Amino acid sequence: MMEFYQVINNRRSIRQFEDKEIQREVLERILDAGLRAPSSNHQRRWDLVTLTNKAVIHDLAQIVRPYPCRITEPKTPQQEMFKIAYPRQRSMIEECACVVLPFFKQKYPMTEDKNGYGLMDYGATWALVENMLLAATAEGLGSVVHIPVKKEPEQIKEFLKIPDGRYLPTLVILGYASPNAEVPSQVKATVENKVHWNKW
Repeated sequence: MMEFYQVINNRRSIRQFEDKEIQREVLERILDAGLRAPSSNHQRRWDLVTLTNKAVIHDLAQIVRPYPCRITEPKTPQQEMFKIAYPRQRSMIEECACVVLPFFKQKYPMTEDKNGYGLMDYGATWALVENMLLAATAEGLGSVVHIPVKKEPEQIKEFLKIPDGRYLPTLVILGYASPNAEVPSQVKATVENKVHWNKW
């Protein structure tokens, strides 16, 4: 196992995977790490729909649309990410070994709530996701997320027969990284250029 800060430094978004299964005990450790995340009012209103069946994963991937990218010579990290990520939104799911869908029970509406309560379970679910991404890195796996857009959330819920009142902020995609996986350069974010001490 990697040392904690090494895990944080090594975590990257991987969108190309080898055709290789992940052992059940490895997946269970990753899922358990996610479920140990802090949650709103300690309620842990999560359910993790975990897909390992390649036929089901393939069918799920057809809901997700790849986006064309006309950038041929990227000049910024963002453009480089567009060039790599946009065309692979579907193929990265098709190639992966596991998709985890972290649904949470939506107690408060996110659009109408003036007090921000609707964001509590949403934020807690992202803490769960980050735990899983770091655990996957510690296990030697590649990972990436896909945030469902447009009609995808409802189509995914219908495909998986998810009960009403559940919200899906993202798909967590896991697998063994292809040796040729393209990874965009990172925007520089350091303590020196992003941290403000005691005032802005």
